[in-house]
Amino acid sequence: REHEKNNVQAKTHGRPSQSPKSKPKVKPPQHNRQQQPRRRKHKQQSYGNIPDVHWRAIPMSHLRLHPNFIPLPHPDTITPPPLPLPEESKTSPFRNNYNLIQTLEDVRYFRQDSWQWDALHRGRCTTSQAAPALGLLEPHAATELGIPKSLQKSCMGAFFRLGHEDSLRTLEDVREVLCTGEGNGCEDEFDYNSYGYDDCYDENTSGDGLKVTAAPANKAQNNNPVWEKKRYRGNFPFAAKYKLAMTQEHIEQKRKDAKRFMEGISPSNPMRIRMNWGNTQEATAILTALNYFSKLDPELKLREVGMCGAGLDLNITATSGHVDASGLLVGASPDAVIEFSNGTQEVLEVKNHCPYVPTKWMRLPRSLKQEKLKMGQYCIRELPIQASVPPAYIPQLMMEMMCVGENCRSAIMVRQTATGGAIILRMHRDDDWIDEAMHWLHKFMVDYVNTELPPPPNFFWNFEDNDESRQSSKRYRKFVQWTKDLSEQVDVVERVPHSLIQRVLGEQGVQLPLFLDDIKSLS
Repeated sequence: REHEKNNVQAKTHGRPSQSPKSKPKVKPPQHNRQQQPRRRKHKQQSYGNIPDVHWRAIPMSHLRLHPNFIPLPHPDTITPPPLPLPEESKTSPFRNNYNLIQTLEDVRYFRQDSWQWDALHRGRCTTSQAAPALGLLEPHAATELGIPKSLQKSCMGAFFRLGHEDSLRTLEDVREVLCTGEGNGCEDEFDYNSYGYDDCYDENTSGDGLKVTAAPANKAQNNNPVWEKKRYRGNFPFAAKYKLAMTQEHIEQKRKDAKRFMEGISPSNPMRIRMNWGNTQEATAILTALNYFSKLDPELKLREVGMCGAGLDLNITATSGHVDASGLLVGASPDAVIEFSNGTQEVLEVKNHCPYVPTKWMRLPRSLKQEKLKMGQYCIRELPIQASVPPAYIPQLMMEMMCVGENCRSAIMVRQTATGGAIILRMHRDDDWIDEAMHWLHKFMVDYVNTELPPPPNFFWNFEDNDESRQSSKRYRKFVQWTKDLSEQVDVVERVPHSLIQRVLGEQGVQLPLFLDDIKSLS
């Protein structure tokens, strides 16, 4: 008996075993809770013929109403200042008066969806033309950088853009051409019906099904028709609650518009679908950055900007008639500027990875592929996001930091997918790389644009039979390798799961489908 007793104590680590007559534990009583309606789940369709490029996208006009977002004014409200110019014209470009064009740098107050912003691109090397003008998308350099053939392209677009003669180079030109508004009566108006959303302010759950505090009885007390910034019960993941939901009527209208849009697109060339996805999902990806960084800094603000850098000394020299001036004009338009409460700034650039690919591109056995093609011309493919900045985007981020100003020492890139979450990366500014890039952009202007001689393939990379050309080619190849190294020298800030990306929901929390082929199941 003593031996059996010792064995029992050994199994219970020296503690006496529980008596079989001991009373079982009683569970605490459950409080009666009001049962919340469950969200209606919708199984995502993997194949279809009508992709929804606006899938759950929060419009830019709604993001401008976010309490942590500082929007730009309506373009028609921007006017030249009264003469003589006030002394405050020499203050920071991010001053409080955005309606006066006092300096060249003030053109950043024109929104990126305005015709004025488009006009500023004439004759200017912006971020979309920087990589082609640097020769990074030519076959030899692109292969060295690992840029896929689908992104390689000729520099002729940059060649014709930089040779445009009607560029806006002076403050007088900017005021005369761009400032056409009267400065009054042109405010943004918000209309629920135009976006097809219902006001779901009285819902007891957020868009992600989290319980929220009761809304005020009088909705007029809240002047913001889209966002509600208040304290929530539990660990609410977003800076503000999105109060709108998509109606069934709007889903049906979207299907008609998407079907009409797809009629002019061949499944063999889905580039228009990718471009539309990137444009329509931009505000949603910006909101991902806002929600993440506002947790770290509740006083943080995201500021909308247009084209920055027009007031750089580089551009002023180009317009002064200096004997060494190549005539190069530069500019960059970040998706936003992050302003932290301690005064630091970071440019924000977002990239949305389109989930739609043609079904016939999938590597499947022929019989299986034919079966999948019957299910739809397009399918969903989500690849893991690499923790790096693609080399083709290095000139874009560096130029954005340069054009925002000397105080901007880093850039944030958000790479976001449809269903696989997002990754937030940080790249630090490299002034030496920027100086080297400006050298090659000036050379592009002098050697080709100003002489009106179209560049040959692999310009800068190839060399002629002389020492000067060989040295130039050697220097350029080092620049290409430098660019490749920078693409891997980034900090991973955060990997954001799909559940923490704030998007539009349907009525009663219905999950919206990626394809609009069959929407009757949602009603």
